[in-house]
Amino acid sequence: MIDWHGFDWPSFAALMGALASLIVGIVAVVFAYRVGIRQAGIAERQADILSRQVALEEASLKAELFERRLATYEIAADFVLHLSDLGDSDEGKARFAHYAMKMRESQFLFGPNVYAALVEIWEAGNRLRVARATSISLYDDNLAFDPKLSATIDELIKWSMKRLETLHEVFRPDLEVGYDLLSSHSSSRDIRLPPKRP
Repeated sequence: MIDWHGFDWPSFAALMGALASLIVGIVAVVFAYRVGIRQAGIAERQADILSRQVALEEASLKAELFERRLATYEIAADFVLHLSDLGDSDEGKARFAHYAMKMRESQFLFGPNVYAALVEIWEAGNRLRVARATSISLYDDNLAFDPKLSATIDELIKWSMKRLETLHEVFRPDLEVGYDLLSSHSSSRDIRLPPKRP
C-alpha cells in the first residue's frame, strides 16, 4: 500500500521529472527512428530516380550514336552509288568531301572493319575518277583508245555495284537495333577491289 501521509512534493517532482525525461527520450527515439525510415525511403527513391536518369542518358547517347552511324552508312551508300559519276562537278566534290569527313569520323564510331571498308571504297573512287579523267583526256586529245583503261573503269563500276549490294553487311553489326551500341566491333566480310592493272 501507498503511504499517503508520508508523501512529499519534492520527491514526487523529482520522480515525475525523471519519468518525463524517460518519456521524452523514448518519444525522441521513436521520432528519430521514423525520420530515419523516411530518409531511407527518400534515399531509395532518389537512387531510383538517379538510375533512371542514367538509363535515360545512356539511351540518349545510344540514339545519338545510332544517328551518327546511320548518317555515315547513308553517305557511304550514296558515295558508292554515284562512284561512276564522281567527276569534278560541285556535286561530285561535295560527295567526296562528305565521304572523306565520314570516313575519318568512322574511326571513332565503328570498329576497324568499317574504316577499312570505307578506305577501300575511297581508293576505288579515286582510281575510277583518275581512270575516267584519263579516258576523257585521251578522247579530247584525239589520242588512241586504251582498252586497259576501259576495262579498269568497267571493273570498278561492276565492283561498286556489287559493293553497294553488300555494304549493309559491313555496317550491320554496329547498326542493328537492340545491339549494344556503346561497344564498337564489326564482324563483316570484306569485298576486295579487283587487282590493279599495270
